[in-house]
Amino acid sequence: MISWILAFIIAIWCLVKRFRKDGKVSEYPLGMPRGTVRAYIAIIVVAFPFNYLIVNQEIPRVVTSAIFILVAFYFETRKTKRERLSLLIHEVKHPEKAEEEKRKEKYPLYIPKYSVRSLLVLMLASILYVNFYGPNVTFEVTNTLIDIFIIIVFFILGSIFRRIGSSGEEREFKDQVRMKLKETPRISDISMIKYIEEQESGWIQKSFKNFVSILTLFAILTALAMYTIDLDYDLLILPLYAFTVRSTLFLMINVYYGFRE
Repeated sequence: MISWILAFIIAIWCLVKRFRKDGKVSEYPLGMPRGTVRAYIAIIVVAFPFNYLIVNQEIPRVVTSAIFILVAFYFETRKTKRERLSLLIHEVKHPEKAEEEKRKEKYPLYIPKYSVRSLLVLMLASILYVNFYGPNVTFEVTNTLIDIFIIIVFFILGSIFRRIGSSGEEREFKDQVRMKLKETPRISDISMIKYIEEQESGWIQKSFKNFVSILTLFAILTALAMYTIDLDYDLLILPLYAFTVRSTLFLMINVYYGFRE
């Protein structure tokens, strides 16, 4: 129950911060800071093995694989080139305003920068330490070729969703740039960069991203709940792979990161 207690405490903390004055962050899922859903999923999944350590049970293969994927992608995540370019231009043009915005910037889970990464490292170290000097349970890992294949397939599926969601926005953005060049044929490079910087994602694109993030959160919470009460059902999808409801819900992590990448 340790992971559920932690999940409850973090959820209450985020809700309290979210509904305080200036707590809402527009454009991102649930109106919370960018990366909050991703950070929340990572923390509760990484903390989940503590439930098995307490009762001295083997940690399921799907949970172990999910931890590897979550931690690897979480520490790899960086801002895109377009975001870095926008930040750089903004800092050069308005240094004082940019500095003020940095001080007011809200980070995932409404906690200081790098806190989530530090917490993940601490939890992983604690799991290894407690397991080594305590129950010494087994982390079930198969890493068969079909496991890797399934992970890649779900990652590619997420990439396809991303392409579908962004295709309309890309066409609209190109049309806007062409129209701007047609209206102002002698526009300077700096002015064009400024124009591109000011363009925002369309409402449909933002809503689609938010929907996928929230859907993934509920899928992971449902899977963890099913593992907690030991409830599962078989799914006959492929004859060579034992799909179950909770393992398939966990595979949403791969869809999510494929969508984000």
